[in-house]
Amino acid sequence: MTAFKTVLDSAGLGVKVYEEQPYEGAEQRSVVLKPLGGPTARPSLGLRITPTTRAMEEYYTLQISCFFDDQVSCRSLVDKVNQTLFDHVDELERVYDIHDLKRAAGPVPGPVDVGVRESHILMHFEFYTHRVVS
Repeated sequence: MTAFKTVLDSAGLGVKVYEEQPYEGAEQRSVVLKPLGGPTARPSLGLRITPTTRAMEEYYTLQISCFFDDQVSCRSLVDKVNQTLFDHVDELERVYDIHDLKRAAGPVPGPVDVGVRESHILMHFEFYTHRVVS
């Protein structure tokens, strides 16, 4: 999740980005990253990723929650997050070994805290990375 946080922090979204939901709760205007699934490796002997290295593909699902005061601003934040991730897809692959990033679900409304947050929008992304086996 550090890779996604680094990329989103560099975009200057104007809100705090969390790698996971803080115990005390996220700020009213924020983005929270939460791994939902993974690693799930498909059975294999490993793919040859370099002439001397074999690795297995491990698949992950990442939930990104965007929080804001109102629906319009939250939608704008969601658009910025989406655009940032897809603008940096080559960097995620080259630097962080994150491949085939795609949005699997969303954006959909999430639960809100009445009086605290008026808008919460969820998105799910899927990707895979390599785990070296030799």
